[in-house]
This record gives sequence, C-alpha cells and structure tokens, in this order.
Amino acid sequence: MSFSRQIRRYSAYYKGWCVAFGEHDTYYDENKEINWLFDDSKLGLILSPQLKRIFLRELLGRDKATPLVTIDQSEIKLNDYRIPITLEEDREGLERFKEFINATEDVHLCLTSHFYYPPGTRIITFTKKKPLIIIYKEIQFVKIEVV
Repeated sequence: MSFSRQIRRYSAYYKGWCVAFGEHDTYYDENKEINWLFDDSKLGLILSPQLKRIFLRELLGRDKATPLVTIDQSEIKLNDYRIPITLEEDREGLERFKEFINATEDVHLCLTSHFYYPPGTRIITFTKKKPLIIIYKEIQFVKIEVV
C-alpha cells in the first residue's frame, strides 16, 4: 500500500506550551527509543532524547519549509536522517501509524504532554482534531510518503 499525504503541522506560540495528550493506550518504557501512544483520534510518539532532537528539528522546526517523511517496513526517513525500525513492536506501531494517516479526515501534527510521563516529556502527536488556535499556529505542511 503506497500513498502520499500532506499533514497540517502546528507550532506553539510560546516555546514549551502544549495541551494534554489525553487518555490513551501505551506500554511505556523509558529505555526504549520509541514509545507509541494510541487512541481512536490521535497517535503519539515519546522518543529517546537523541531521536527527540531529530524529530523536533526536522518535523516541527519553523525553518523547515515542507519536511519530507518517507516510511517503509524497515526505516523512517526524516529529510536526510534515517531511523532504522528493528523491533517488532515498532513495526506494529508503524503499521498502525500508516493506517491512521491513510484515513480520509485531515490529520494534524503538534506537540502535546501528559502528566503520567516524566516532567518535560513532549509527545509528537498526530491527531484528527485540529489543535487549539489559542495555543498553536499553523505552519507549513509535512509531506509523508509510504512506500
């Protein structure tokens, strides 16, 4: 199933501001590179510090005109960065992500947080609900290609 999708992305007006992710299913392990959070209307990623820096800069950095994300079974490519997907649970998470973004509804990208996780944890969030315009402003799209 190959497809391409543009996703609206949002940046907070003030650094560090974000809304709560809300209820979700997860199996959080602070030692993992990628933690997947799932709900019917949203999907989130809590990343290791190294991956978090890459994802935030490449996906949500205001200086990126239109970031390109390419996904296949074995890796995620963010612009020029390649992130190998080796764990079975990450492959399953990636499959759920592909299904989520292949929906007919608009998908939005922003940062959220949740009180359950350590202080300062930010969740890279893909949601079918538009983020609050009082906190977030829309920036350029991100293009996602699934091959």
